[in-house]
Amino acid sequence: MSNRDYGERKIQMSTSDRIIDVYDDVMEPHVAELIDNEMKKTYWHYGHWKSDEKQEGYHWTRFCGKTEEEIIENGFDWVLPIWETAKEKYNFAQKYRIDEYVRVYMNAHTYGIEPNIHYDDGDFTLIYYPRLDWKPEWGGGTLIFDADDKNAEVHNYTLDKLVDCRPNRLLVFDAYLPHQGQSIMRDCHELRYVIVFKSNVRGFNR
Repeated sequence: MSNRDYGERKIQMSTSDRIIDVYDDVMEPHVAELIDNEMKKTYWHYGHWKSDEKQEGYHWTRFCGKTEEEIIENGFDWVLPIWETAKEKYNFAQKYRIDEYVRVYMNAHTYGIEPNIHYDDGDFTLIYYPRLDWKPEWGGGTLIFDADDKNAEVHNYTLDKLVDCRPNRLLVFDAYLPHQGQSIMRDCHELRYVIVFKSNVRGFNR
């Protein structure tokens, strides 16, 4: 069983109740190409981003914004069609009881940078894989583990699912699940990048 917080209310959930959904061919080809082209022009910030208080972690990232206005002002208006398209296409309001994001950012890493296993805040994490020339043998997917007490001194993570990094794919999963960006194969000299949307459930029940 795992604890899940919705405001002041705590809900008990078993791992069998967890959500890990994968959607392919999310965007129309010409829109997916536009997004990928913009990603390739992005200037990245490299630094220490502490997703886990007990571990050091370094990777590239860019913060897009918390609202549509801020995202547009920051020059990342081209990420907005991902949310709008997926929200309608996969009926987020009914399936997940989400209709807006709380923030949007981008992460990236290369061979030699090992992302930490960590937990996200909020209720749902949505990861879009935009790189159209990515090869499956390069790795770079997302490892999702069984629910675990994030405050425990020692963790014994059990892999639940590996979601491969596939172009124009969207991953939606419960934010309480520990997860990790998969390492990149040595023969890959490219940047693995993703666009991340964080979202909260409306009310207490899905």
